Amino acid sequence: MEVALILLSVLLIAGGIVFSILPPLPGPVLTYGAMICTHTVSNDTEFSTTSFVVWGIIGIIITIADYVLPVAATKKFGGTKAGVIGGMIGMVAGVLLPIPFGIILGPLLGAIIGDLYGGNRIRSAFKSGFGSFLGFLLATSLKLLYSVILGAAIAWKVGGFTANAIMEMF
Repeated sequence: MEVALILLSVLLIAGGIVFSILPPLPGPVLTYGAMICTHTVSNDTEFSTTSFVVWGIIGIIITIADYVLPVAATKKFGGTKAGVIGGMIGMVAGVLLPIPFGIILGPLLGAIIGDLYGGNRIRSAFKSGFGSFLGFLLATSLKLLYSVILGAAIAWKVGGFTANAIMEMF
């Protein structure tokens, strides 16, 4: 059972890192799930209540920021409501369509097209598209950083547990 839980934790960490970049699932939530899974393996892999609360709060803040940052950055750079919607549509299209660098180009082009449709001039549309891109990049970086750091903390716990288990065999 311990091996299955550790393997599930590894899969959740990997999924958390991948889905920090790709939008279908929330990466930080998957990584937090790995923390819960690892906690149940044995006494050696338990996390404190404080760890659960702190990592949970940080994860919630980052997940909310993932939705707020691109919108806020688009508006900050002069984007219209149509530009914000275009950026969101572009992000989904960038993932689903086989476009090289679609995950990066999608929000940028979507916001530009949306702003042009919303009545902004070309210069303003490019400025808000850049804002959408920066917001997306910042949100993605935060999710990735969270998932990598929490994943490393989990790996540290599992590594210590595994080393102790091996030592007990001899």
